[in-house]
Amino acid sequence: GKTAVVTGAKRGIGRGMAEALAQAGADIVGVSATLAPGSEVEQAVTALGRKFTAYQCDFSDRAAVAAFAAQLEADG
Repeated sequence: GKTAVVTGAKRGIGRGMAEALAQAGADIVGVSATLAPGSEVEQAVTALGRKFTAYQCDFSDRAAVAAFAAQLEADG
């Protein structure tokens, strides 16, 4: 019944964490510099019956991180 924010969710460890947290019952907010709606990780999470919301953010860009945080808060 929780929501988890998973960075690097498009592939590798991030994707694995997103899928594992979804299996454990969490909805997922997936973040990656190139994550698009309808991604493979989104399909995997929704196939588990959990909600997935995709965001794009380049964490090497401070302005992008601030904008992402503001968007997350606004989307609440």
